[in-house]
Amino acid sequence: MPLPPRRARLGTAVAVALTAGALCATAIAPAATAAPQPRAAEPNAPAAPAAPTASTAPNGSIVLIGGAIKPGEANSEAIIQRIVDLAKQHAGDKKPRIAIVTTASEVAPNATEAADGNTYDNATANGLYYSDWFAAHGADVYPVPVDVNPGEDYPGDPYSADNAKSAAVAQAVRDSDAVYFGGGDQINYVRAFMDCTAPDQAAADIYAFTSCTDTPVMAAIREVVESGGVTAGTSAGLTIQQGADMISGGDPYPSWRDGATVGWFEDDRLASIPSGGFGFFTEGMLDSHFARRDRQPRIVRLAIATGHDRSFGVEEKTALVVDRAARTGEVIGQLGASLLDTSAATSDGRNAAGVRYSYFTTGSTIDFATGAITLAGTAHSGAGSAEAPAAPTDIWGSYECEGGIFGTLDLAQGLVKSSASTATGDTCDSPAESPRFRTTFTRTADTRWNDDGGFTDLAMSITGIPSFSAVASATGSVGTPNPQVPAGSQAGITVTVTNTGGTPLTGFRIASEASGSSAAASDPASTAVVAPGGTLQLQTTRTVAEGPQTFALRITATAVDANGAELGVETAPQTASIAFVGVGTEAEANANASSSANGSSDSGGSNSDAKGSATSSASASANGAADGTGSGAKGQGSLAQTGAPADGVALPAAGLLLLAGAVALVARRRLRSRA
Repeated sequence: MPLPPRRARLGTAVAVALTAGALCATAIAPAATAAPQPRAAEPNAPAAPAAPTASTAPNGSIVLIGGAIKPGEANSEAIIQRIVDLAKQHAGDKKPRIAIVTTASEVAPNATEAADGNTYDNATANGLYYSDWFAAHGADVYPVPVDVNPGEDYPGDPYSADNAKSAAVAQAVRDSDAVYFGGGDQINYVRAFMDCTAPDQAAADIYAFTSCTDTPVMAAIREVVESGGVTAGTSAGLTIQQGADMISGGDPYPSWRDGATVGWFEDDRLASIPSGGFGFFTEGMLDSHFARRDRQPRIVRLAIATGHDRSFGVEEKTALVVDRAARTGEVIGQLGASLLDTSAATSDGRNAAGVRYSYFTTGSTIDFATGAITLAGTAHSGAGSAEAPAAPTDIWGSYECEGGIFGTLDLAQGLVKSSASTATGDTCDSPAESPRFRTTFTRTADTRWNDDGGFTDLAMSITGIPSFSAVASATGSVGTPNPQVPAGSQAGITVTVTNTGGTPLTGFRIASEASGSSAAASDPASTAVVAPGGTLQLQTTRTVAEGPQTFALRITATAVDANGAELGVETAPQTASIAFVGVGTEAEANANASSSANGSSDSGGSNSDAKGSATSSASASANGAADGTGSGAKGQGSLAQTGAPADGVALPAAGLLLLAGAVALVARRRLRSRA
């Protein structure tokens, strides 16, 4: 018989009213409960272990559900049935018994709301709701009467944190074949089922626990799993399955901008619980509602901060079914699961590169021992034929901008099916989310993809947006318009670059092409590293022909992190122009310079009468938000991370005077010859 409609947000994260401080240390008598009676207690039941450690030889299965499952939806029904089928194997092909744990939900405020599982969202009501759902799939059920608060929340309240210490409740759980954890807030599971300590009271107040031991009921849950049973959970019930450094909250943008901290908070900061969750899943970190909410940035940030090599995220109405003994996983349900491999990632705390991103769809499998993913259907290698995906301007779906969903995954899926090798997307352009960040995906030799949107081994980086400006001027004549130099000589050019972006830059290189010429020149790359806001002066020379001419200088650079590691992010090149006038020949210039040195001069002619005298500016600037590959000119010295400019090359004073005299004399001679 189908179940009645359920509230829309079942299984998603809900606001939970929590009392401050750690769990009450003094147990009181368990509250009365209307839950099914436990089977007869077994003699000499084992005591709780000293610490919640995973078995050295794991057994059993884990069903990790990304959230938003509901009765009547085909994928959700298939997931619930898989849990029942696995539990049935543990029961020896008999009718399985499933313990329903809904402690992550908020506590029931009164008896009316506690008794209505089809309308209200609280621990007691959700226990009834899930019990009805699993019973409809042929299982016996036991709603575990534990919520996060000790004592009664209303007269006759059957759910209490005190029941986690009840021997009777522990035995009822021990007699089960599977344990199912509902959604809500995963910190409630830690607070209710483990006795935890923190370094000090301030840390305890925000649940920044560093050490925990099991309550009797938690010990019983472990026995079910280690005996070959099943642990399953949706949303917070998924997240609690991991071990150390379990994520406790965080939105994508503040997670990347501000970094990770420890504890539990009601705002959007990225945080984790050092002591972690229950530790049944030992293959990496876990997150739910994953690509839909663009949670890739937050789990990458946390994994790098805490030293975890792998992180897994599961989509809504989707489950990753894990065989703990075989160390394999299979995706079932509507969408897929993600693997973010940070084992080779580099990061300076704000920029990260070297992440490998894989997304495996329904029917795909993973071997956790090797990390190998087998995509469902036909796996393609190399580029596709579709057009390159457009660059999103709100890739993480900020509420400050579009507030979209699946932005990060959509970009990656668009890239693998296209003929492009790289795709980028930027965060929301809003004062509330400044600076902006850029996500870059790059196809690798190992990248494979299928027609359902799955892919493996895309290179991923998350960085500031690199950009710089460039201004060119005649060396030794900054601000002088239309400098005149002897035709055929080498004109000195200074290019001042300013890092206007969000990443350090290095490898500045200058290439140029004189107007009317097809010959391009290129200088060696500078090794100086320019921090955001810093400047660098590059020196180069170009051969000047006779008459007016303009050199368009193309400057490129490479984005790196603060440690000098390349980020693999395109930095847009910039252009700076410089105009010169070539006068006479170099031989004439030398002769006139010699004549000038001997005191010879001619006052005839006037520069104001010169034909073809240049009027263009000696320098031009190019600014703009950038991206790209880099190189540099003949940089003089290296640049400190403070961004202080390196010294330019100064010509000797005597040389400058000789050059100025030569230019003046040659100009006069040319004017007389044209009279």
